[in-house]
Amino acid sequence: MVYSGAVDRIIGRPPPKTGDVVLVADGSEKPIGWGLYNSVSMFCVRLMQLENEAARDPYCALNMEKLLETRINVATELRKNLGLPSVETNAYRLVNSEGDRLSGLIVDIFGDIAVVASSAAWVEKYKSDIESCVNRIPEINHINWRSSVELLKEEGLDLSSLEETQSPPSKQLVQVMENGIKYVVSLEGQKTGFYADQRENRHYISNISNGKTVLDICCYSGGFSLNAIQGGALNVIGNICLFHWYD
Repeated sequence: MVYSGAVDRIIGRPPPKTGDVVLVADGSEKPIGWGLYNSVSMFCVRLMQLENEAARDPYCALNMEKLLETRINVATELRKNLGLPSVETNAYRLVNSEGDRLSGLIVDIFGDIAVVASSAAWVEKYKSDIESCVNRIPEINHINWRSSVELLKEEGLDLSSLEETQSPPSKQLVQVMENGIKYVVSLEGQKTGFYADQRENRHYISNISNGKTVLDICCYSGGFSLNAIQGGALNVIGNICLFHWYD
């Protein structure tokens, strides 16, 4: 990530527009890498490849479509190596933003549904390419696109055009399984509908709950509570906190 305050100057005319591919260099104009530019965000450039990576793998160099295909394929193979999906788990995070080197993009899998969470202008620009890559995954039959409106405001995105492209989810509720526990996920709920990145933490709770009393504050879909019960907890309370905001 290159912050706007770290940019000394922009070379080239006309200047780049939000979502354009740009080269990043140091003060002596030695290339550092390339990424996606944003003219208004504090994240001036989201780096996609460092210079040494581009030299080793020129197939993806300065080509966002090919990079997306490669990174999503790598993420898919990594999850397969971790045993995902499995008989006991069909809800998991396929793409974890910076963790899979696609800053601003999250893809959660719920059975045959992929929920894409967009929090960067470049993700909206390459929406069709992302959907094309996700659609190639054999298990996926539906894609639900969720744009983080407040974060995209900070990216300078024209929200009026965004609202026109938003479509309702193919389903509102979907049943999934994680670590052998069944959940009903609301595809219109918080984030992608389920905190899929907490799978290992929920499983850890099941390993330390035997004989314990457990209080799960702000439990949302009750993932930690249910894992505590599965782990042998004697008493479990799951508390949902509802806040009402008034002007």
